[in-house]
Amino acid sequence: MSDKRNLTSFEMGTVAAITLIGTALAALDPSKRDKIKASAESLLELLPDDKELADGSSAHYIALKALISGLYPGESNKSSE
Repeated sequence: MSDKRNLTSFEMGTVAAITLIGTALAALDPSKRDKIKASAESLLELLPDDKELADGSSAHYIALKALISGLYPGESNKSSE
């Protein structure tokens, strides 16, 4: 049995909300998307990449990756760069 965990309902709701915030930011001022993405990516570099979740991702990254995903709706590859 693996000691890796799944996201809680609260964490999933938070990720969804942050994705929506990213989408709203992109809609209000699309010209700032790349700057917001760069800021989020620089924060990702500071957080531990512990891969504690069952899918191999880091719980520390999910919120910022959700924000980046929301900035580029419909471009799922853009958020994984």
